[in-house]
Amino acid sequence: MNKNVIVVGGGISGLAAAIYLARGGCSVTLFEKKRHLGGRAITHLRQGYRFNLGPHAVYRAGIGAKIYRELGIPIRGGVPKSRGIAFVNGQRYKLPVSPWSILTTSLLSTGAKFEAAALMMKLPAMRTAALETVTVNQWLEDHVRDAQLRQVIGALMRVATYSGDGEGSAQVAVDQLKLAMRGVTYVDEGWQKIVDSLHSHAVTSGVNFVSSSRVVSVDFDGDEVKGIELGGLEVLPRNDTLSVAMPETAHDGARGTKLPATTVILAVDPMTAADLVGPVGFAAAWQTLKPVTLACLDVALSRLPNPKAIFALGIDQPYYFSVHSAYAQLTPHRGAMIHVAKYKQTPARTSFDDDDGETTARANPAARSDEHELEGVLDQMQPGWRDVVVHRRFLPAMTVAHALPRPGVPRPAVETPVHGLYLAGDWIGAEGALSDAALASARTAAKKILES
Repeated sequence: MNKNVIVVGGGISGLAAAIYLARGGCSVTLFEKKRHLGGRAITHLRQGYRFNLGPHAVYRAGIGAKIYRELGIPIRGGVPKSRGIAFVNGQRYKLPVSPWSILTTSLLSTGAKFEAAALMMKLPAMRTAALETVTVNQWLEDHVRDAQLRQVIGALMRVATYSGDGEGSAQVAVDQLKLAMRGVTYVDEGWQKIVDSLHSHAVTSGVNFVSSSRVVSVDFDGDEVKGIELGGLEVLPRNDTLSVAMPETAHDGARGTKLPATTVILAVDPMTAADLVGPVGFAAAWQTLKPVTLACLDVALSRLPNPKAIFALGIDQPYYFSVHSAYAQLTPHRGAMIHVAKYKQTPARTSFDDDDGETTARANPAARSDEHELEGVLDQMQPGWRDVVVHRRFLPAMTVAHALPRPGVPRPAVETPVHGLYLAGDWIGAEGALSDAALASARTAAKKILES
């Protein structure tokens, strides 16, 4: 094709789009502002323990898993079992997520058990197109009669969407719950394994990489892309972590350097995308999108004090507890990696953007309160955990997704009004949610470019 494409952003959406395009015959250059690729999919190695940025999982039946297979990206890991503990009013119960646990839990009344079983049987075939304008809370009120069961289904929707917002889209929540029922994978060696595989496939496909480079704007004239403008650049040698090739018109360290291009994909967050295109009308809505966030405590232990306590959900409180190392290779022998989280919705956009991943916000009273709450969950599930801590990290406002669809408010489309300018990310397109949306939008953007 001999078509030049610039991809801005080295997260999984940018990497996936770049691979599709390079394999389709395009000449692709990917710009990433940091020295490392992966965005929020990176994994930090601490004393032999692999720390993802909070709890990550691949939905086995999701569009993301299909795209990984298309690209040849192996997803190896363990599938957590459908069992766990439910916390209600400080009491423990068997979490009703399978036919046996529904039958034997003391959390639900006999009538609620029959209702739960019937609902679980109907969910896989349930059509959700009509739920586009319905909120999660409305759907629960309309479809779940028993109040206690309503709380349980709401908690399962929280874990499936990573969102505690009851005013979010019921269509997304039900679709994600259906996917969760078909299983997830905790990835061996963390999501860095996925990032490294994407990078390797991109290099062999011919993608050029420029790291530590800040794109400051997209240059367009009227309704057509003309190129991008760069800030300072750092060019890595070919034998470094990134394979880098600088376009001939750019100069190392130059500021305000313009590179010509007729096709650009912005695989970045909505605020960054809005900054790059400037004060144009179609980008105004991007800045109003609400992020989905978690307060998350990630803890590495030399051993697991209570090996039987692997997974728990708060039913009346938005808590999540999971020992990911019980199913995935993340630790040295006998070690444990635990993620404890509190689902949140922040009105202000807060991004996690530290190079070393060690951000805390203990000076913030609300953050301190969240951290103490999550420590309390650990105290209940793994008494004595403090005596065997190897490393811990608290993320007070980890961005899970830059946006989930809201009732009657679709996410921005992949194509923009500017010819040659495309978008990709977890806040783009109508297909999928979370990382599935990031990958689906990347594939759609690449397909439209190749078809053009």
